[in-house]
Parts: sequence; structure tokens; C-alpha cells
Amino acid sequence: MVSGAVITIVTKLFMPTGVVFFGVLTLLGSCMLLMIPLNKMLKRWNPVLGALLFFVAFVVTRNVNYGYLGFEQWNWLSLPKQWYANWITTYFGFMHPGFFSTDYFSLIPWLFLFITGYYLMLIFEKFQWLDMLRVPKCSWLEWLGRHSLVIYMLHQPVVYGVLLLLHFFQ
Repeated sequence: MVSGAVITIVTKLFMPTGVVFFGVLTLLGSCMLLMIPLNKMLKRWNPVLGALLFFVAFVVTRNVNYGYLGFEQWNWLSLPKQWYANWITTYFGFMHPGFFSTDYFSLIPWLFLFITGYYLMLIFEKFQWLDMLRVPKCSWLEWLGRHSLVIYMLHQPVVYGVLLLLHFFQ
């Protein structure tokens, strides 16, 4: 979540028309923190049932950001407009009028997909399917994996800087 806050501050200062509120890093940090208290309860469920139920919850709530329960072009049920009130409701998935972010991942529906992935991990562990995915060590890929957050945080300023330099030297 700290990295998400850094992204918000930097984009607000240097790219106000492209500001990021509640981006993917804020979502991932929030989901990881929520898993601390949820883990004990979620482990009690059958992983296959849990994966199915939370995936269905994701599908049903996919259009929450736009005022509906539904998936993609199918809007099944309109949600109360009062739910779409402020920054707190926006964080959860109910965007207040006029809200804009170039990278927006609300807690609902994406927490449900995150938990689906948690259950898929448990299923893969139970059946030892992860062993099939193991490959011989590849040091440069391992390095990239260990430093992926830093790479993610730096890639935009680096790309932006290179493009800016190319623009100035045309």
C-alpha cells in the first residue's frame, strides 16, 4: 500500500491529468493485509468450493464500479446511487461522481478474484501441481522476480524520461 501511495503522490505532483488513485499496488497491498485476518476463516473451507464461490462473487460484482451487479455488458441489477458517495466508497468500488484515475482497481470486485487465486494456490499445493511448473533455475528470471516491485515502480519514469529525451533531440 505504501508503494501505491507513492504512485499517487508522484502522479499527482508530476502528472495531474494522469493521476493514479486506488491503483493496482494499493489493491494488492490491501488484499494482502486483509488476508491476515481472513486466512484462518478461509482455510476452513473446501478449496474447490471456495474458488468457485469467490469466482462467482467476482463475476457478479464485476460491474459494481458502474452501478450494477453483472459482468461486462450484462447488467443484472442496478445498485443504489447513495452507495456512490465519496472517497471511502470509491475505494471499495462504488465510485463517486466525477472520480477519475488512470489506474483504478477497487476492492470490490478484485478482492474476490484475489481470494479465488488464494484457493487455486491451495488446490495446486494439495495436488502438487506446482511441482510440474518448476523449471531449472534461471538466475536472471529469479533476479527479475525478486526485484519486480522496484522494476514496476521505475519503469514508467524511465520510459517517460527516454521519450522526453527523444522528443527534445528530434
